[in-house]
Amino acid sequence: MLREIKNKIDFSFIYKKVQHLYSPIGRKSIDPVLLMKMLLIGYLFGIPSERKLEQDIVVNLAYRWFLGLDLTEAVPEHSTLSQNRRRRFRDSQIFQEIFDHIVSECITKGIVTGEIVVVDSTHLKANASNSKTEKVVVERKPSEYFKELEQEARRIENELDDDPWGITK
Repeated sequence: MLREIKNKIDFSFIYKKVQHLYSPIGRKSIDPVLLMKMLLIGYLFGIPSERKLEQDIVVNLAYRWFLGLDLTEAVPEHSTLSQNRRRRFRDSQIFQEIFDHIVSECITKGIVTGEIVVVDSTHLKANASNSKTEKVVVERKPSEYFKELEQEARRIENELDDDPWGITK
């Protein structure tokens, strides 16, 4: 799926859309296309938190390839994702608009359908049909995914506020 997305979706529209949110001076910011692609991976593969997303990208070669990161490049930290999502795009619908546009482009080009196909892929001998699949409808919208990420980030913040040094655990 990531190969199809990379070949069929042009992400360059993002730069023009967010240009006013980035300063031309100062330290270089995270590439907005990289940020959107990371969150797209999280959404499409059901990764429930930015921490888990960072960890998965570190070890998943397909994700790194899709993002344009080689093996020696650092993956942006989960806090970078979270802070960009919460601060840079705080009083704007641009973030949601971009994400919705990318997802709708994927649907329009037939890359995703809003369905998950589950296949028996066990390596043990099984009494299962190779041609049998089960379709599961995914009804979670991108905005619901962002709400889930926000809830997870707040839960982690609360845990850190209660015990910032992790002593009681």
